[in-house]
Amino acid sequence: MARYYELPISFGTLMQPNRDLVTCELRSSIAQNINLIITSKYNEHRFDDTYGCEIWDMDFELILNEGAWKDKVNKSVLQTVKKHELRLDDIESEINITEDEFVNPRTGFKGIRKKVMITITALVKETGQQFKFNSYLFLSPLSFE
Repeated sequence: MARYYELPISFGTLMQPNRDLVTCELRSSIAQNINLIITSKYNEHRFDDTYGCEIWDMDFELILNEGAWKDKVNKSVLQTVKKHELRLDDIESEINITEDEFVNPRTGFKGIRKKVMITITALVKETGQQFKFNSYLFLSPLSFE
């Protein structure tokens, strides 16, 4: 039976004799890997420059055509998850963009930021079970008073 380790890895624990790293279940391990993929920029990890997501190259880009922007991000997410999460089959992804208002509690500053919702659906190869991952990211705050 495979062992899956909880992220982030505690390197202090790893260096101690007779101490095991915290483990997790398969589905949790897959979700952690997908989360790491979408929160990483291409070329950020030395082991593979294709690990990551193009969204970080487009963070402060002015979104003139939301459909084209979503398609580009979706293609990037889907391509990277297919390449780097080999425990899944029939992978599909969906990107949605909404605006989220916020108020800084310290300054009272009001703003709007783009909220990018990411949904991944697939089948777990080992079990044949449905897998669903949901996450969201906030991009480039825009302010108003």
